Amino acid sequence: MNKVKLGAAVPPMSLPVCLLGSNMNDKPTFCPIAWSTIIDDEPPMIGLVTAKKRYTKDGIVQTENFSVNIPDIKMAEPTDYCGIVSGYDTDKSKVFETFSGETGAPMISDCPVTAECRLEKIIEFEGTDLIVGRIVNVYADDEILEQGKADALKMNPLMYFTCGSIYYSLGEKVGKAFKIGKEFPSHE
Repeated sequence: MNKVKLGAAVPPMSLPVCLLGSNMNDKPTFCPIAWSTIIDDEPPMIGLVTAKKRYTKDGIVQTENFSVNIPDIKMAEPTDYCGIVSGYDTDKSKVFETFSGETGAPMISDCPVTAECRLEKIIEFEGTDLIVGRIVNVYADDEILEQGKADALKMNPLMYFTCGSIYYSLGEKVGKAFKIGKEFPSHE
């Protein structure tokens, strides 16, 4: 197999989409984010990359809290809509039914998993900003849980493929992490 050099670019990756939520001027607003990651598990911290100018980010700065909402594939259209229109020009407060927890951040009722977060810091880069938040609470629909843990296939998260900006769904389960590698033969 020959490798083709693609240069300095974002590599082709499949990433889960989330809807970043905040209150701005006392109204919920949301923007889709695919560039997100867990930063730490104790305490639980998450990082999300946004463009410099985002109405939702302004709300995070204003309230010092936000939500991370994981849409399923049935939510592709309203999720994409929230990325097409700007909160500076369009009121997105009625796109989703929301609820709130102890932080007051708006969370989306139809998302199978949501999390409310407190803003820890914003790290600025040349073209983007990294929003770092401490996860305060995670909420999950009971029908996606198996023995108290979320099942990825039941969640059916909306996935974003960086090459071509295409949405996908998850494929089949391959194996259990930190277990299937134990069957790999040692190459000493």
